[in-house]
Amino acid sequence: MTADDPRAARHCYKCGREIGPDESICEVCNRAGMATPSASQYHGTIVVAIIAGVVGLAIWASLSLRGVGPYAGTVRSFEPEPPDAISVVLRIENEGSRQGFASCQVTARNADGRRMRSKSVTLGPVAGGATVEFTERITGLAGPPDAVEISCG
Repeated sequence: MTADDPRAARHCYKCGREIGPDESICEVCNRAGMATPSASQYHGTIVVAIIAGVVGLAIWASLSLRGVGPYAGTVRSFEPEPPDAISVVLRIENEGSRQGFASCQVTARNADGRRMRSKSVTLGPVAGGATVEFTERITGLAGPPDAVEISCG
């Protein structure tokens, strides 16, 4: 570094010796005299690695979920269970070709169509093309519902 250079002094990132403004490593630490990459090269490499990682994860996620679902859910029947519950018989069909877990929302509705109570249910694993029936209990109802719906994703 020259005395008339207005830029601030820098230090070697390995040993801390004072170096010139255009250097990143001192001559002692860089005995082989190899050229060091610039900051834009470092940052560019990191940006490319992050983008490649995100694209790789997106491709992996897409391939791992291919053929799973969708799931069709139907309410077969429901009956009250005193004092404040109902027992619902549900039927879930995996319309895909691969095994997966069905995530469904079961909703009890009154005569006006308003939601009385709702419950999330995860069922599985359900084989591709298979249909399963199971019974689920919904508690905390003020009275018996007029309808029960199921929505699966």
